[in-house]
Amino acid sequence: MPDPTSLSATTLARRIREGRHSAVEVLEAHLARIERRNPALNAVVTLDADHARARARAADAALEGGTVWGPLHGVPFTVKDQYATAGLRTTYGLPQYPRFVPDADATLVDRLRQAGGLLFGKTNLPFAAYDWQCRHPLFGRTNNPHDPTRTPGGSSGGAAAALAARLTPLGLGADVAGSIRVPSHFCGVAGLRPTEGRLPLDGILPPDRPRTVQHVVVGGPMARSVEDLQLAWRALDGAAPSPTPPAEDLRVAVTPELGGVPVDTDTQRTLRETVRALKAAGATVEREPAPVDLEAALSTWADIQGAELSAGMPGPLRLQPGKALLWYGAVRSVFGFLGRRLARGAHRSMRGYLTALDRRAALTRTLDSFFGSWDLWITPVASVPAFSHRRTGAPFSLEGVSVPYALPFAVYNCATAVLGHPILTLPAGRSEEGLPIGLQVHGRPGHDDALLAAGRRLEAVLPPRPTPAPASQ
Repeated sequence: MPDPTSLSATTLARRIREGRHSAVEVLEAHLARIERRNPALNAVVTLDADHARARARAADAALEGGTVWGPLHGVPFTVKDQYATAGLRTTYGLPQYPRFVPDADATLVDRLRQAGGLLFGKTNLPFAAYDWQCRHPLFGRTNNPHDPTRTPGGSSGGAAAALAARLTPLGLGADVAGSIRVPSHFCGVAGLRPTEGRLPLDGILPPDRPRTVQHVVVGGPMARSVEDLQLAWRALDGAAPSPTPPAEDLRVAVTPELGGVPVDTDTQRTLRETVRALKAAGATVEREPAPVDLEAALSTWADIQGAELSAGMPGPLRLQPGKALLWYGAVRSVFGFLGRRLARGAHRSMRGYLTALDRRAALTRTLDSFFGSWDLWITPVASVPAFSHRRTGAPFSLEGVSVPYALPFAVYNCATAVLGHPILTLPAGRSEEGLPIGLQVHGRPGHDDALLAAGRRLEAVLPPRPTPAPASQ
């Protein structure tokens, strides 16, 4: 009998329905693995073992009576600690909520439960869910399973690390600046940033705070395969999977570099290998420039984010001089050039904010026109694979050159997020050091199911993934 933690969520769901594994057995296997592996990783920060065990027993009893709760019947899952979970501690990444227990689930959590899933833990995130690393003010740092000296990425870093280490078969993350995509890339897992507005986002902030961030942010599933993302998407969105298209029907545009920001040698090689594999499978693949003005897109993202984040700050930080100290002081000192853009956005007038929304709409229309000619657009996720733990804001070495902290991520993740279309992060290769490298696969807005179906085809034609590094076993 295979170890349940080595099986995909799709396989687990099928084997539980067939009676080849019990829900209790599957849950206990994951809890035992968390006991062994999590102390070194700190990916899962809150467990709900007792309630999950009761739910697993109920799932097995329901099956014995001929009742199937849904597509996730008996499958355990974890969610990022940004999501409210009824009866289970939720910190939202904020130190002032160390023991807060919500009365109700966030809608996306509830949908996974209603589909038969067993919530058994919460995964780590950075302060306020705003960093490309994963260091919580109360729970501490999460390590990458492939190399514990490196970050799993942020902000959904705990979710990605837990998946890569086989602590959970499914996770739920959120993304405003790469928070699903970067951790998926760093940890070698799959993640979907859905079409903006496709899924509800209630329950990602404390109930005593207004959700002023109304644009760009999305919630989405994370898993170890695209097939498992389809399973989770069925639970979250209700859409049945689209047929997997033949490779020869796919028209794929590839942009190896965005906004003049270079990627490292390993990422360049992974892109070339991906292009060769797709062409060999019969797909039409062409190198194309970015379809939108990425400088305008990055400024638009920062204007919208800065304005909306600023509106949600406590009173003293919405007024001068506190506002200037926060944005032109703290934020700028951490995020550098990106922080300066966010600060400008935070100080925009209402007219300036609305103008940014108009610019965003125009950029999105341009991307829509591009997808009239192409089915998919492939780009890197970031300039580099997982980097070593460091102070937030400390510079990187990119091919031997020191670059600002935000440079490897801002254009690839912020400028693409503001466009609102769905983006699949797909594991595609490894660096010479054995670190995972993922790619972003962008699809048509509103056609998330078709993007996932195409991702299944890409996953099938890409070269087999190398054996995971020993640290992730």
